[in-house]
Amino acid sequence: MSAVEEHSRGARYLTRINQSRLLAEPPVRILGTLVLRSDTHVGAFTEFGRNVECQHAEIGRYSEIGPSSLLGATGHPLDWLSVSAFQYKKATWGWHPTASDAEVVEPEVDGRPSFRGEGLGSIGNDVWLGANVVVLKGVTVGHGAVVAANSVVTKDVEPYTIVGGAPAKPIRRRHDDALVDELLELAWWRFTPNQLKGVSFHEPAQAVKQLRERVPDLEPYEPGFVEITKPAPAPRRRRFRLR
Repeated sequence: MSAVEEHSRGARYLTRINQSRLLAEPPVRILGTLVLRSDTHVGAFTEFGRNVECQHAEIGRYSEIGPSSLLGATGHPLDWLSVSAFQYKKATWGWHPTASDAEVVEPEVDGRPSFRGEGLGSIGNDVWLGANVVVLKGVTVGHGAVVAANSVVTKDVEPYTIVGGAPAKPIRRRHDDALVDELLELAWWRFTPNQLKGVSFHEPAQAVKQLRERVPDLEPYEPGFVEITKPAPAPRRRRFRLR
């Protein structure tokens, strides 16, 4: 087993823009194309659906990222001459002779407010993003939250809250407040599935009682972050025809 296979499944689906890196706590699982536009940190036991793009985001442990989601999405200027990137990013069109001499304006210089958002899009632990979800740059999705399919998350989402819509709005909490507080305090995602063996996953209240007894004796899983790279293609076998 290669080092890549030891830490991940599906690394062959990685697409890196500008040498961006996937830095993960192993293991992680990638089911289809995963596009990285900046260095992206991902926690252990997180799974990506197909056709996910990470622009400026960090993702916690035990999260499920739905297909065709866009994380840490940046904006475009709404009050400039145009929304096009030709005004502020020369690399976008500077390669073509019709734009090689164009001048650009730095978006955040001279006190101009940023239209690109500040900070990373932060996806917590135990988060489920449905299909086609957009999370804007600088927005935090709290631990245990759920975002319905086709939602656009423009504001922070509280832990263990289910949200949906464009823009996303709260629908309900996954558990009552007392149970949520206990789950956050226990931070069960610090541990591996092997360490959680025997916990009543289907009964959260009972699981909390079991975890309270077990956690003091458990050593948190801290593997550190490793870079997940796309494996080199296997050499093609030459075929010989019999004449």
